[in-house]
Amino acid sequence: MKSVLKAAGSFMGVVALTLSTTAAANHAFNNPEKAVEYRQKAFSLMQNNFAVMGDMVKGDIKFDGQEFTARANDFAALAGMPWVGFQQEGAKPGDDSDALPAIWTNWDDFMKKADQFQNDAKALQQAALSGKQNDIRKAFMSAARNCKACHDSYKD
Repeated sequence: MKSVLKAAGSFMGVVALTLSTTAAANHAFNNPEKAVEYRQKAFSLMQNNFAVMGDMVKGDIKFDGQEFTARANDFAALAGMPWVGFQQEGAKPGDDSDALPAIWTNWDDFMKKADQFQNDAKALQQAALSGKQNDIRKAFMSAARNCKACHDSYKD
């Protein structure tokens, strides 16, 4: 029961964060640095969840279906968040960003990868809810390949 409550609390926190940031995302950030910070924090939260799921998929830590599902839920909820942080005027590469200029010169491809990433996150969430480890592994690997493809093209 404690694990269920922990997972529910974690998910609700992400939902609240998503709702508050979605409202903020509907208008411009105060400055470009805030847009960069926003997208970096969103990616950091996703990476934290993805890393633990990866450790479970690889067998580095014991697979815990409830924990995996909670992290997949959080990952899926966060997957749509960072992209608005790339749209702010002036929020392009700088001293505090690993984003490459190719993002803005290949915007359509970047957004296509972003859309696929969000679809992969939803598929991972669905696989986690199924509890079928083979489906979970496939969905996780698909998401990981998409992450790598975007990083290879658009991250320094």
